[in-house]
Amino acid sequence: MDNITISSEVDKRNSAICRFTVNRTLHIGTASFDNKAQTEQSLLAQKLFEIEGISRVQLIGHLLVVSRAAESKSSEQDWQELIKRVEVILKAFLVSGFALSQEQVEDRMMLMGRGTKEKIQYLLAHKINPGVAAHAGFVELIDVKDNNVYIRLGGGCQGCGAADFTLRQGIEAIIRKEVPEILRVLDVTDHAAGTNPYYRPAK
Repeated sequence: MDNITISSEVDKRNSAICRFTVNRTLHIGTASFDNKAQTEQSLLAQKLFEIEGISRVQLIGHLLVVSRAAESKSSEQDWQELIKRVEVILKAFLVSGFALSQEQVEDRMMLMGRGTKEKIQYLLAHKINPGVAAHAGFVELIDVKDNNVYIRLGGGCQGCGAADFTLRQGIEAIIRKEVPEILRVLDVTDHAAGTNPYYRPAK
C-alpha cells in the first residue's frame, strides 16, 4: 500500500467544522451521519462517533468532514487534540482491510447511474464470469423481476455438484453486496441436462 497522506483544515467561516482530505477514496458519493445509530453501514463513521464531542460526520469521496457539538469549544487551537484522534482512526481504517480498494472504487464508479439489470450484467461480465470461466462455465442473466435475479448456469457449471455452492457463496454474495436491493438470486438451470448432473429426477 502506498503511503497514506492526510491533511486537515478547520473551516475559517465555521470553526465547529474541520475537513480532512485523504489520498484514498473513503466513500463513493456522499454520506452524512448525525449520530452513531445511523452508522450501521459505515465502520469509519462508527469509530469517529466514539470520539467525545463529535456531532456530525460526512464522507464525500476523498473528503471527511467532522463537526463538533455546539457546546464544545471549537477554536482552531482546541481542534488539535481531536484532529490527532481523527487521524489515528483514519489511518487504522485505511489499513484494516475494510476500506475500499482501488478495484472496488473503479467497480462502484462503473455501477453508478446504471439500472439494476445493467449493474447485474456488468458484475457478470467483469466480476463473476471471469472466475467461473476457469472451471469452463459461464453464467447468463435471464431476468430481473421484483428484486429477484434469475440466472442460468452453462458449460462446466451445468450439472456440476458444486453449482449450488457457487451460486450462494460466489454469485449471490457478489451481486447482493454490490446491488443491495436484490433479495434473491435464483438458478433456473436445467441441471439434469448437464453432462454430469448432480440432480436426477425420480423415476
